[in-house]
Amino acid sequence: MDPQHPTPRTPSRRRWLTTGIVVAVAMLAAACGGSGNGASGGNDKGSGDGDASALVKPADCPVDKLASATSPTNVTIWHAYVGLQAQTLQKIADAFNASQTKVKVQVQAQGTYEELLKKFQDALSNPATLPDLILSEDTTTQFMANSGAVVPASSCRKADPSSDATYADVLPAVTSAYTVDKVLWPGAFSVSMPVLYVNKAILTAAGVDTSTYPQTIEQLRTTAEKIKAANVPGVKAPLAVKIDSWFVENWLTGAKKAIVDNDNGRSGLATRSQFAQPDTTRIFDWFKGMVDDGLAKAVPSSSTGIDEYLALNDKSSAMLIQTSTAISTVAALLSGSISQDQLKGVGVDATINKGLDIDVALQPGLNQAGQGQIGGSAWYMVKTANSLGVPAAWQFIKYFLSTPNQVIWTLDASYLPVLKSAQEDPTLQKEFTTTTKGKWLNTAYQGLKNLNADFPGPVIGPYNQFRSVTRAALDSVAFNGVSTKTAITKANASFQAALAQYAKDVKG
Repeated sequence: MDPQHPTPRTPSRRRWLTTGIVVAVAMLAAACGGSGNGASGGNDKGSGDGDASALVKPADCPVDKLASATSPTNVTIWHAYVGLQAQTLQKIADAFNASQTKVKVQVQAQGTYEELLKKFQDALSNPATLPDLILSEDTTTQFMANSGAVVPASSCRKADPSSDATYADVLPAVTSAYTVDKVLWPGAFSVSMPVLYVNKAILTAAGVDTSTYPQTIEQLRTTAEKIKAANVPGVKAPLAVKIDSWFVENWLTGAKKAIVDNDNGRSGLATRSQFAQPDTTRIFDWFKGMVDDGLAKAVPSSSTGIDEYLALNDKSSAMLIQTSTAISTVAALLSGSISQDQLKGVGVDATINKGLDIDVALQPGLNQAGQGQIGGSAWYMVKTANSLGVPAAWQFIKYFLSTPNQVIWTLDASYLPVLKSAQEDPTLQKEFTTTTKGKWLNTAYQGLKNLNADFPGPVIGPYNQFRSVTRAALDSVAFNGVSTKTAITKANASFQAALAQYAKDVKG
């Protein structure tokens, strides 16, 4: 997830999501001449009824035919990036186009992640309008597998053994996050982590030791209590946090707590909610206590601005939980190296305080800091009328996954390096050890390296509905005086209904 790129929630969302998955299953049934079971969930460990290995088809990725093509193959990419991320993607695409003559990439922004997904779902009924490559939010793994419109990266890997060295270089936690029953679905990854931004000057003024930072959410509360008790001028709430399900998921996954059944959706289609559990209550109680006691400024989930960042900027808050993808932008703002036009592009129209003493730490967890799950977006290859579209997209994916481009993707776009060779690259190592931005990115990267590849987080069909009901539950606790028990019970029931509906839709 990229929380810096807010997505609106609309009343019609449930309707088009259901329509999208039904259309996808119908398309798959027509294409296969069967009942639509191929990638529709069920007992094949998350990918569909039957043997998941049947989904890996090298013929879907004819790399040899691309090599012998006599004219360039056009590849359309849909994405939801803004600001530095969008600019960097275009920069890499331009370099790729200039580097060879077989493939020409065209990058197209499609609004928010939710708008991107809706456009993709709408296009399923008219395949001629589908992109060749969609950079979709990390939550869509199950949907993409169920859609029948996506060629898994495992198919291209099998068709192109030369790619084995590249994927052997990818951090195991990254490929694990997007692998269901040994099938890797996206070919590339834009990875982010939640981190804790702190104003060291305020912590120091409050007598807080800044040589170490809070490791758990309880220690985070203790730090907030010290800041509040110190009555530092201007500080209204020690912690700022925009309400989002992403943080709850990270805390539960970091503590190895499943959110759904069937091994967190990885040994079968998730059909039962496990959201109502003691650790969820612990998180909600902590959150409610922080808000009620004036220790946290909760920014409503419906906010489309950057209020949580501005709270850090105007020193009304000393700490902020947010995404690591904001690091390059925050560092550029503080150094004054970003233009006013670029500021407007990411929604910043406030005067930036360049004298802030900001630092970045691993996000505190339930047990220790830096535990959680992969965030960001994943790069899926789409079946289109052009038989060379998939192998052409595959060529760009391999180019993007090269060490030099992963270094660029990290330094310019703040997405974390997924290749071990990229992290070891001298240019990145120099940045990681000598510059403020680089040191912050290195902190986030240490969290990525610490992720548990054996417990990579949930695979959920109605993932966006899950996040919607979780945000609503947190909103109700923060702003409407609802008890944590009532909020969790209601969220769990809504999520269970969404799981049941999704299972019904994909099974026809």
